[in-house]
Amino acid sequence: MSYGAKQYRRSEGGALSPRETEAAAFEFVNRMLVHGGDPSIRMRALAKNQQLWSMLLKDVGNTTNSLPEILKSDLATVGFWAVRASIAAMGDNRTVETLVQINEDMIAGLRAHHAEPTSAPWAGGLALAG
Repeated sequence: MSYGAKQYRRSEGGALSPRETEAAAFEFVNRMLVHGGDPSIRMRALAKNQQLWSMLLKDVGNTTNSLPEILKSDLATVGFWAVRASIAAMGDNRTVETLVQINEDMIAGLRAHHAEPTSAPWAGGLALAG
């Protein structure tokens, strides 16, 4: 069996659910925020956080999003705050602790909901690499 076929077979069934993918994206951003002591890493982490929350806001505002209206409203409120806070922190040296905690809350929420493992707060794919 070729190397490619072996790798494909090895990865079958190992894909993350959309919720796990989203939780992993928040974890990725949080690791960057927590370890972003270097100014360039910090700036990149804040940009990724802003990008992640912007993607969530875009999907929450989509008319095809089937989340309950109250949840969409709450996510929008938190999301707008997170985007503004990320951008503001790019301009100064303020702490990112609150952003990290909000992301932790999102991770916990994404992992706690098991009613529909294939449903997700936003349907769009995450393009956070790079």
